[in-house]
Amino acid sequence: MATPKLLVFGSLNVDFVYQVPHFVQPGETLLSTGRQVFAGGKGLNQAVALAQAGGQVYFDGAVGQDDGAILLNVLDEKHIDTTHVKKRAQEPSGHTFIQVDSKGQNCILLYGGANQSHTKAEIDACLAQFSAGDYLVVQNETNEVAYMIEQAADLGLKVCINASPLDDKVFAMPLERCAYIIVNEIEGAALVGMDAAADPYEMLAQLKAKFTASTILLTLGSKGSLLAPQGSAKIYACKAFKVQAVDTTAAGDTFLGYFVEQMSEGIAPEVALQRATAASAIAVTRKGATPSIPAIAEVLDFLQCHEPTLVDRL
Repeated sequence: MATPKLLVFGSLNVDFVYQVPHFVQPGETLLSTGRQVFAGGKGLNQAVALAQAGGQVYFDGAVGQDDGAILLNVLDEKHIDTTHVKKRAQEPSGHTFIQVDSKGQNCILLYGGANQSHTKAEIDACLAQFSAGDYLVVQNETNEVAYMIEQAADLGLKVCINASPLDDKVFAMPLERCAYIIVNEIEGAALVGMDAAADPYEMLAQLKAKFTASTILLTLGSKGSLLAPQGSAKIYACKAFKVQAVDTTAAGDTFLGYFVEQMSEGIAPEVALQRATAASAIAVTRKGATPSIPAIAEVLDFLQCHEPTLVDRL
């Protein structure tokens, strides 16, 4: 059986990262203690995680003609196919300003730029190169996501959506056509009209009931994650590994990319969940987005040195 292709339709952002003692308050001028520039964006981060996990990855995205080199270089270095990455003369690349505080937490200001310039014709041309059984990973940092989901699902691709950032566009998307829905407790609660502080097992049950054709992956930050495979009553629970966090910027993207890639290989769900959790744990101990994402060999070594965190219940 042929190995599925993994297509990411997503954002490519230049990340300007500032170390700060605390997040800037209204009216405050704050002196940063450091600054770095990285290639990022949820799309790029997830594509790199898919590739680092061992996948055959393709990218459909857009960058500015004059400022996209840092982003294209990362895709090339990770052997991610860039046939469908467009260079826009009229738009700058998407970019972010990220504050990272003394505890390793972050807050992010995002500008869409070229990420918001996709056309339906370009999407159709890209999808013509893929077929049933391939995987599509999307987020909500580009335009035309709903159209991409519909067209890909019609072709039989397994659509995986990270419903982030959460806004009105997410609620208009055909989420019921996604094979995998990956959300945190805030996003998950919003999709089913619950409070984010609600019992995560009840939230998961509501998500399963609403999206019966989807596998639901609910991430709970430092607590861990819950996985409900489509068509099964089984729920897998995985605690987070205890590590010293330095920068959480790409933690969720690393987790998602690893999980999806492992599932595409036919790995057992509980194993895929454990490996994704380990990859995310490694990522938060390093600065930056894509530079923090480990390769599969390092993840497997990490797991050999740590006790499994799969549990009966969080």
